[in-house]
Amino acid sequence: MNNKLFQSDSKRIKPAPEFITSSKETLYNLVHSTSGIDGVLLATTDGFEVSSIFQKNYDGGKLSAVGSSILALVQALTNEAQLTGCRSVILDAEDGKIMISAVPNENQPMIVIVVTKQQVLLGQIMHGMNKAIHSLIALDKQYHTKQNTI
Repeated sequence: MNNKLFQSDSKRIKPAPEFITSSKETLYNLVHSTSGIDGVLLATTDGFEVSSIFQKNYDGGKLSAVGSSILALVQALTNEAQLTGCRSVILDAEDGKIMISAVPNENQPMIVIVVTKQQVLLGQIMHGMNKAIHSLIALDKQYHTKQNTI
């Protein structure tokens, strides 16, 4: 992940309806193939929900905004620590975990937020999340072009 992921870009494109439909299928597959996930959300890097699958009652708009801000702050922190390539963040709470990861789409960079139960296998969640991210990158290439800028 590079700093461009969090820079405002007036040439950002609106996600295509086909991308949104296909991304929801990808999120559904992640939730139903990986145990312990309570919800997963795809958002733009500027904090707007694109699609989501929730097992519990979550506010996707708020999760999108806060998740985007957290990943941007972590990117700034890693830059100050002279680290490169911050790709994800894991938050561990008493009753669950939240994983936030960049989706470095060429045309429409996004983030994925996964909310889990406390007792999960992080390696299994990360594997499923990485598989979903690769699928989302392929969907971006399939459905988005620079001609669709808003």
